[in-house]
Amino acid sequence: MSHFDEKAKTWDEDPRRVALGVAIAQAVSDKLDKRPRLMDYGCGTGLCSLPLADKCASVVGVDSSTEMLAQLQAKARAAGFAQVTTRRHDLTAEPLTGLEFDVVLCAMTLHHVRDVSTLLRRFHSLLVPGGMLALADLDAEDGSFHQDTRSVEHHGFRREWVAEQLPGVGFSAVEFLTAHEIEKPDATGKLRRYSVFLATARKPAPAKSAPQLGEPLA
Repeated sequence: MSHFDEKAKTWDEDPRRVALGVAIAQAVSDKLDKRPRLMDYGCGTGLCSLPLADKCASVVGVDSSTEMLAQLQAKARAAGFAQVTTRRHDLTAEPLTGLEFDVVLCAMTLHHVRDVSTLLRRFHSLLVPGGMLALADLDAEDGSFHQDTRSVEHHGFRREWVAEQLPGVGFSAVEFLTAHEIEKPDATGKLRRYSVFLATARKPAPAKSAPQLGEPLA
């Protein structure tokens, strides 16, 4: 993750990146209820999770880049968000134990992950029953989005493919919407538009067994 460490201090200087974070945060915010415990995986500088902090009981930003986490910590302190903490961890390498969340957010990170199914299973294990997974990433594109292709494993995703993967690792109630469109020049300088989806899904709560004859109804 050294190249992300190198970019951390100037990460928020790209207005397109900031606008994307705000748009994803708003799309997720519309689906929040109560005051959830939220994990933002691949959080970077917190462009998606910090706008949600006021609505959350706690926010844990998880990333493998030390410098990105340092930027998030500084921004959280400056904003007075005592409920925002950070943790350096790579879920693709090993599970995260001892924590549970009501919401797991993963924004613009999945295309950097080779083994998507393992990461989705680990998200599932971190959620409480009834908890929500929120995945935001690029719709499938032709490979022109990234000029720096270091660590890029996928050129976006087909929504149909994501919709197949989520039930396969235990999620249900899968829904999609278009969270944002990014307008930027491709590697040739041609101005292009790239769409970003938000997929939400739930970890099913255990089914309640029907009362047996003679048992009092709850």
